[in-house]
Amino acid sequence: MTFFRFDIDARSRMAGRFIGRVRRELLKAIKEEKRGGLTQQELARRLETRRSDINRQLSGEAEITLRSLADLAWALDREVTVELRRADGVAGQNIAPATSTIGYQPVRIIAPRIIAPKTSNG
Repeated sequence: MTFFRFDIDARSRMAGRFIGRVRRELLKAIKEEKRGGLTQQELARRLETRRSDINRQLSGEAEITLRSLADLAWALDREVTVELRRADGVAGQNIAPATSTIGYQPVRIIAPRIIAPKTSNG
């Protein structure tokens, strides 16, 4: 069985989670507006851009900058709020426990010593 293991450092993990939360909140707001009849075409018209640009941002193919997030919020008649707080350092949810070997030397494989049979010279 082939498997891959890779470690994502805390900085990348935090950034990825933040980007995911922003994208989820944005998609949730758009879904609510779609119920009222808003289309990506209308959203693009409000922002004076192409629908394909909006689609790429919402699908994750293009980055969403803070400016584009603010523009999308404006077009959706929403307000963006940000809160910076201390992280809850609880193990789980991809947060390595304190007993993790991450950051230590790799495991060494110790091969058994092969003892040559004694020969009698005599």
